[in-house]
Amino acid sequence: MRAEYKEECRYAEDIAEDTKAVLEKWLKRYGWDIPELDEDVAAKLILTQMRKTLDELEVQYCGGSCGTEPPSCETP
Repeated sequence: MRAEYKEECRYAEDIAEDTKAVLEKWLKRYGWDIPELDEDVAAKLILTQMRKTLDELEVQYCGGSCGTEPPSCETP
């Protein structure tokens, strides 16, 4: 298994937690400015922007589409 795949397996949960924390950070910030905030609408707007940014990063690092699936992270 490639070293990069081992790192992905090692850090997958941390990356997921960090991603969720970014969404929560921005939901909180929206709430500061909009007391009657509809969190569902705000989340959709934030996630749309996050997806646009991820698309830009895929172009930068993968030539358009990463589509890389590492081998299973399960340990024997």
